[in-house]
Amino acid sequence: MTVTGNSMEPTITESDIVVVNTLATRPDVGDIVSFRHAFEVNGENQTLIVTHRVVKVVDEGYVTQGDAYSKPDGFIVASENVVGVLFFRIPYIGALVHFAGTMIGLLALVILPALLLIHQEVREIIRLMKEK
Repeated sequence: MTVTGNSMEPTITESDIVVVNTLATRPDVGDIVSFRHAFEVNGENQTLIVTHRVVKVVDEGYVTQGDAYSKPDGFIVASENVVGVLFFRIPYIGALVHFAGTMIGLLALVILPALLLIHQEVREIIRLMKEK
């Protein structure tokens, strides 16, 4: 998953990609977990994936907190909303993914390399035709 916020800095940054173990759905205190949480965005409820650290295990689920914050989240994460526990992170790749999603990124990472490849192939075809 691509990280889209800074709530876990400095541990996880917005330019990272995180890979979670979806089989590990019973985290311990200190584990970094990804979970589903409903937010109100422009008057509509949207369920997003949040990645935060477990700071307390309670009967109802888990109390979580972003590393960049001084206080826990104002809600309890129910066990059924846990997607998984952080397995590893890949630094900086998230920035490339974000860039690829822009028009300039599409141009730089897909269209220009494709045009260069086509140009090279056309030159090779012309060279082979001249040899015959």
